[in-house]
Amino acid sequence: MTGKLDDTDRKIMSLLSRDPEVSQVELAKQLKVSQPAVSSRIRRLEEKGALARIVGTDVKKAQLFLANLDVATNHVEQFLKSLDGCPIYLNSFLTSGKNNLTVMLVGENIRSIMSCVDSHLRQNPLVKDTELDLIVTPVRPFVIPIRPIVDKEKTTPCGADCASCTLYASDRCLGCPATVHYKGELL
Repeated sequence: MTGKLDDTDRKIMSLLSRDPEVSQVELAKQLKVSQPAVSSRIRRLEEKGALARIVGTDVKKAQLFLANLDVATNHVEQFLKSLDGCPIYLNSFLTSGKNNLTVMLVGENIRSIMSCVDSHLRQNPLVKDTELDLIVTPVRPFVIPIRPIVDKEKTTPCGADCASCTLYASDRCLGCPATVHYKGELL
């Protein structure tokens, strides 16, 4: 980020983080500046990357489940490419230590996350080792940018076949949200 933030910038960021729906007119009143000045500052903060807005789903209110999968791989870019199109994949973080990648996953139930991890991610030949932690609940509201898939396909983005999967057949998995086989509601 180039350029320094001043007190007014930090106040704008603080007020927006508390109430993302607050109007620029209200911000201007609270900061004792003009609305155009607030607008200009917000635009500058967004251009710098200091302020970003996301539209998404509150994990806690929507009763979604999160998982943190630590992965050891010698092929980070190839492994990340294998996650392209996966509807339960949120983001990854390069890390240091034994595991060099953290993968964040979301699902409507724990069984579906476990099914994806056990049947696909742990079986990936690019993966040397994994450690899975289920996130019990966020402490604060946690909004994630999920994109429900409207046009369902017959096959999964990763090539798995939900129709012949024993976990899916025994209702231990809701199926891939990208497919016509999906039994969930939100993703």
